[in-house]
Amino acid sequence: MKMLLVFALFFLQLDAIAQTIPQRVEQKVKDRVNRKIDEGIDKGLNKTEDEINKGVKKKDTKKKSSDNTKTSSNTQTNKGGKQTATADSTKPGGGKAFSDFVPGTKLIFAENFEKDALNDFPAGWNTTGSGAVVNLDGKDGKWLNIAHNTIVHPVLQKPLPENCTIEFDLFLQSNGDGHTPIVQFGLTPVKNVLREDLFYRDKFFMTVSRYNERDGHSVEYGLKEVIGNKNDFPILSYANKILHVSMAINKTRIRVYFDKTKIVDLPMALTTEMRNNFYLCNTYVIPASESGMFVSNIRIASGEVDARSLLVKDLLEKGRASTNEILFDVNKDLIKKESFAIINQIGDALKANPTLKIKIVGHTDSDGNAADNLSLSKRRAEAVSSYLINNFGIDESRITTDGKGATVPVADNKSADGKAKNRRVEFIKL
Repeated sequence: MKMLLVFALFFLQLDAIAQTIPQRVEQKVKDRVNRKIDEGIDKGLNKTEDEINKGVKKKDTKKKSSDNTKTSSNTQTNKGGKQTATADSTKPGGGKAFSDFVPGTKLIFAENFEKDALNDFPAGWNTTGSGAVVNLDGKDGKWLNIAHNTIVHPVLQKPLPENCTIEFDLFLQSNGDGHTPIVQFGLTPVKNVLREDLFYRDKFFMTVSRYNERDGHSVEYGLKEVIGNKNDFPILSYANKILHVSMAINKTRIRVYFDKTKIVDLPMALTTEMRNNFYLCNTYVIPASESGMFVSNIRIASGEVDARSLLVKDLLEKGRASTNEILFDVNKDLIKKESFAIINQIGDALKANPTLKIKIVGHTDSDGNAADNLSLSKRRAEAVSSYLINNFGIDESRITTDGKGATVPVADNKSADGKAKNRRVEFIKL
């Protein structure tokens, strides 16, 4: 009898549970629908609030312009009464034109996808998923569209050197309120992402996400896990624009720049193994992104030393410093723009030390006529001097110049590497 009662109670409980399952499902559906409705209402209210704020700002702007005839510090008035931007005008995101990033000079890898067929995955790259070379409306050149939940990396013959730089362009596509990708890039011990799991290994990474959302955008960095963010960087201003990313690697140190702004500077972040590879990733997310992740103009180059750190240090402490990372057009004294950053280090030193006087000496390799080389070396030294005087307001009396042509080599002129070392600019403390 007791057994019959136990079985009866058991079946009654099963029946009660069976009856509650549809009710619970129904309640879950109602809860989800209500949540979606609330989200829609919130979004509508946010848009309404934005429109109200815009209207207020426009009215305030009109009132201020009628009450105040002065121009702002970033504009000047021409003869026609129109305001034009001064030299302080900046790219999206702000920041001054100066950056202490110094590109490496010895090329390791370069890619702009010009030799790859449209709609194909490019040669010289590896991937866990899919991607294709595409054209973008209104943008020059070709771009690699990295698909959602896909990692790509260049096929490098060996690990990155202790001192090197990585540069690339990101086009942060935004289609209205559509979901944007979680863009990630960094350094990893993984040499082949098809055979090794990248995400559970030590690595350095940066992520950019929700760059079209005022209240959701994020710029984060980490070592395997997120350790910090740079959400104060105005990433919103780069939606549907190109963001140039630069990374400087110096042994354990990593610096990351967005355009001219230094985002990260971690002196003890990297391990030797992390220099095995550089990767880019369109990270898995639910719901999947509705915009692609687009990259182009990748450049990886090595530098024999951390030139940005050592040049001024040697000048001030040893009395002289030499660099072959100030580059010129072939057989000309026209400085290449990628050399400005390293010359700026000398300019900063001169500004910070008003009594410092220097001599700039140009050197060439032995190719060509000796007299022509001597003249070229002198003109190149003068070009560096003119740059410092014009851009840093340095008094001409503080800088003298000279040229030695190919008469003082520091390496063998029989090899391309030796010639590159001999084409240098020397700074001497007076």
